[in-house]
Amino acid sequence: MVRVLVAGDMFMKPSVVESILKEVLEKSGIAPEIKVVDWKFKGYQLGKRAGIKKEIREFAGDPQELAELVKDIEILIVHVAPITNEVILAGESLKIIGCARGSPVNVDVDAATAKKIPVIYTPGRNSEAVADFTIGLMIACMRNIVNSHQLLKRGIWYDEFYSYDLCGNELSNLTLGLIGFGRVGYEVAKRAKAFDMKVIAYDPYVSREKMDEFKVEKAESLETVLREADVVSIHARLTRETYHMIGERELRMMKDTALLINTSRGELIDEKALIKALKEKWISGAALDVFESEPLSPNYPLLELDNVILTPHIAGASKQTVHRAAKILGEDVVRILKGEKPHHCANPEVFVF
Repeated sequence: MVRVLVAGDMFMKPSVVESILKEVLEKSGIAPEIKVVDWKFKGYQLGKRAGIKKEIREFAGDPQELAELVKDIEILIVHVAPITNEVILAGESLKIIGCARGSPVNVDVDAATAKKIPVIYTPGRNSEAVADFTIGLMIACMRNIVNSHQLLKRGIWYDEFYSYDLCGNELSNLTLGLIGFGRVGYEVAKRAKAFDMKVIAYDPYVSREKMDEFKVEKAESLETVLREADVVSIHARLTRETYHMIGERELRMMKDTALLINTSRGELIDEKALIKALKEKWISGAALDVFESEPLSPNYPLLELDNVILTPHIAGASKQTVHRAAKILGEDVVRILKGEKPHHCANPEVFVF
């Protein structure tokens, strides 16, 4: 019997994660004793900006509360709960730490490594959800879906959206420029191709051959994407180098008819510059699911603009994301317990095979 604690929350629903983990483990002949806790998640607490190294960053809740729950636990599964050195030291029986996110940013990986505890995580668990959402934002912007809905709810039948000047464009034959071509970028490109869009992408870490494989044109510079794209969609990680990668200089490079979409991280865009660009119509519009500071204050300037669509950091929220993450973690737990190498491990050096 292996003792498991699932610190789920309103998204990674504890009962769902428990059910999937139990099914995966029992199918492999492993009998789990699973305890669940509903971890309160009302927004992220952030570490230092710009990807500066810190013990943990982007988490929710008090680590002391988690430390009190892990004493006899062998496998700890979390979503946003903070796994600090304090938590790891309190978990005297810990053998595996699982983080149901694309990167274990809420886990002190160094502390886990010092205790020879593998940290497994779930890259790609929400890539399809984010890609779907990105395409949805693109169409909503292009075709006045949100503005027309809001007007109609107020009793206004706005015929002007049928005028040539306001009616928007079809996606076919437009150029989509991707900034970042990881899992999400690839999924967005795949969907955009189905709409007959031309896709170019800037990612210095992805080879031309890899992009050719997906029939995506590799841009040699960020500037190329900004100048050529009708829609610019950001799918990069937040690091020292990418913090505020889109600022006034970059926004001025874009077409005045172009759209900017961000479903990645808010700090990738200098929001003061974006607000200026939207007000002065350097670009046609924007759609943002993430922001430099979350949640937005009620009087935030972006809320006053009619050429931007705003959503509250929900692009990755789908039921399939939860199921996929739980299954990925469960399968790697099985591999580790059977003496095999896990597929997604942040500190593989803890294994000696």
